[in-house]
Amino acid sequence: MLAAIGAFMLVGCETVPQEVNMQPMAFQTAVSRATAAWHPYAGIQDLSTMLETQTLSSAQRARVLYERGRLRTENAIELPNAIQDLQQAAALQATVVPEEGMTTVRSIPDTSSMIRIAEAKLQLSRARLAGLQTLPQWFDDKVAVSEVAEAADRYRNSGLAPDPFDAGLLEAGGYLCRSTSAGVGKWQLGENTSHLSDLDWCPVASPASSTPVASS
Repeated sequence: MLAAIGAFMLVGCETVPQEVNMQPMAFQTAVSRATAAWHPYAGIQDLSTMLETQTLSSAQRARVLYERGRLRTENAIELPNAIQDLQQAAALQATVVPEEGMTTVRSIPDTSSMIRIAEAKLQLSRARLAGLQTLPQWFDDKVAVSEVAEAADRYRNSGLAPDPFDAGLLEAGGYLCRSTSAGVGKWQLGENTSHLSDLDWCPVASPASSTPVASS
């Protein structure tokens, strides 16, 4: 009986292991790879994965949010999300207190000007969507307003070949798949289809979809 009580008390005294933030070198490498990804949308997806799966300090999280917001703003991808990324990054940065003996993460720049750029781009995209557009123009503006899934479905149903940048976005989002037999003779509509020689619409729609609203 006493042994059982002793074992119970011992278990009760055990502490939950403290979560350890991502190591500075590994963090910087991951961020650099994401921001230099083969397509901006692939980089956005990589940064989103970091936010969802890694244990990050407030400074690290602010940096990832900033970089994701920057990629979105510069490439007019999911601009409402970009604005939230940048706002949350700035709010987090304001709470960062340098820890003695710890390698500090480089502070993010002021986000106000980039937020204004994102807001201006978003306003223009929404205005253009209210008028007449070609499918590629409509697609780009739908992507800008964070409606990637709807834009991809419309492209898929049209049979029109997406241009290289849009094809890259669709591939990064999980809408286009690579295959040795894909694309052969299937892209009939469009001026340039050479970049689609080994790409075709994925047989099962399982896209990464528009990245969730910025995590904090």
